[in-house]
Amino acid sequence: MPEHGEIICHSRQHFEAAFATIRQLKPAIAPIIRTAPDAAAYAGALYLRAAASHSQKSPAEMELVVLDCGDDPSLVLGALRVGWSAFAFTGSPIVHDKVSELIARWGAHLVQINQGPVLDLHATADPIRRCQTWLSGLDQGITSGQRYAAQQG
Repeated sequence: MPEHGEIICHSRQHFEAAFATIRQLKPAIAPIIRTAPDAAAYAGALYLRAAASHSQKSPAEMELVVLDCGDDPSLVLGALRVGWSAFAFTGSPIVHDKVSELIARWGAHLVQINQGPVLDLHATADPIRRCQTWLSGLDQGITSGQRYAAQQG
C-alpha cells in the first residue's frame, strides 16, 4: 500500500511544482504539502499563504498545505488570522494539547509531520521533474521510509 509522504516547499515555484504534479499524476494517497521547518518564523504566515494559494486551482487544495511553526505557539495563533488551518507544531506536550484545543475552535488542526517519506525541494533545479519522479516512486512504494533530498539525482 502506498504511503502518505510529504513535500517540503520553500518557494512559490516549489508549491506550483507540487500541486501541478499531484494534479497530473493523481496519486492513490495525496502527499502533505508543507512549508520548510520553522518557515512561519522566518518567512511569515501571510507570505507563505500567498505562495501556496497562488499555486492552487481550487480552495480545497489549501487543505493539503501544512504551515510549520516549529515550537512557537504564537506563530500558530497568528497564522489563524490570515487563514491557515493546518499546522505542524513541535512544542511541549502540554502546550501542544492547549494549542490543539484552542485552534480546533477555529476549525483548524495540528498535523504530525515526518511520519513517512519526505521530499525536500530546497536545492533542486527542476522541482517539477523531482516531484514527478518522487511521487511516481511513492505511489509504487519505492521511496518507502526514506527521506529523499532534492540534491540526490
